[in-house]
Amino acid sequence: MAYTLAMQQLQVHIFLSPAKDAFVQQKVKAFVQQTKLPFTEERNADKDLYTWLQKGNYDIGFILVYPHLIRLERLKNHPARLFNIHFGVLPGFKGPVPVFWQLKKGLDKIGLTIHHLSSKIDDGPMAWTKTTDNLPHYNYQLANQVLSQLCIEGVVFVLHLFINKLPIPEIPTNPNDTAYQKRPQLNNVLINRQTMSAIEICNLVRACNPWNKGALTWFQQQEVKLMDAQVISAIDSADNLQADTIINDDQSLHILCKDGKLINVNMLFLNDCFVPAYDARQWGLNKGIQFGLQDLTFKQ
Repeated sequence: MAYTLAMQQLQVHIFLSPAKDAFVQQKVKAFVQQTKLPFTEERNADKDLYTWLQKGNYDIGFILVYPHLIRLERLKNHPARLFNIHFGVLPGFKGPVPVFWQLKKGLDKIGLTIHHLSSKIDDGPMAWTKTTDNLPHYNYQLANQVLSQLCIEGVVFVLHLFINKLPIPEIPTNPNDTAYQKRPQLNNVLINRQTMSAIEICNLVRACNPWNKGALTWFQQQEVKLMDAQVISAIDSADNLQADTIINDDQSLHILCKDGKLINVNMLFLNDCFVPAYDARQWGLNKGIQFGLQDLTFKQ
């Protein structure tokens, strides 16, 4: 987004709250060094953003994944119009990781919203929103990248109105549709063989890949994560088999689900190793083995 705006001869200034991921932090710094865009890194979360905004006297600002609540009462005398870019359709997907929940719920479409900044998290009237098809190959990382591209369209739309002194939409949201999802907890990434269908397991795997290295299950008291999963078929002879049982352990693992359908798994994460399914037998994952932990339950 910053690069696209700079290429349109706009003065772009970047304020960065340090990323927890060192690799992400390195990528951002390499980007600003290459583009030579003005760059400020946050040192003190209590004051640096407000000082930067006041000194810069900017016209308009877009916030993306900023980890702190911005207190608008401290910006009363600041002229900038501020907008938040949220990678979820509001108000149904408020919260810090809306992409995870959109993928886990298996929505036909995923979306994002640009809204006027308010004193509440992911609140304020909408200026622009858009959805796109939730394609079967989208995982958490790829879906974020797709929305990162789409948000450029929304930012350009808002800027066009602002530059031409046209009113920027303030579309109210329906409070009856409001839902806030927290960061995923253990129960949210755990495969529940008693309740989850084959497609629900596949949706969870996509939502957990790559940040959690897949959806969690258990084998001999050890964590196992399914890193990919695809619904392939249903079988007729599953009456005497329980869900989460390995039906085939040849070149890939075929695992029975509660709805009688099979999922195909090609890659697992086990004992801190990436394990291809064709090597699963070496780890004891053989035909007839059942995943899951029968004697433990987890509560949030």
